[in-house]
Amino acid sequence: MIVNEITLVGSRCGRFGPALELLKNGTVNVADMIAERMPLDQAPRAFRTAARQGVLKVLLQ
Repeated sequence: MIVNEITLVGSRCGRFGPALELLKNGTVNVADMIAERMPLDQAPRAFRTAARQGVLKVLLQ
């Protein structure tokens, strides 16, 4: 990131404690939020997919 002058942008919102409790209790089904799973070498395609309206999450594996 330093040598190649890459900018890394991250985000987080809210408190982790209540969110983790919802996950632990199964209140939120995160599996339903994953639109697709793609290998890392398909990252450009994954980002295009993630940009589509209604897509919540695309996992890179």
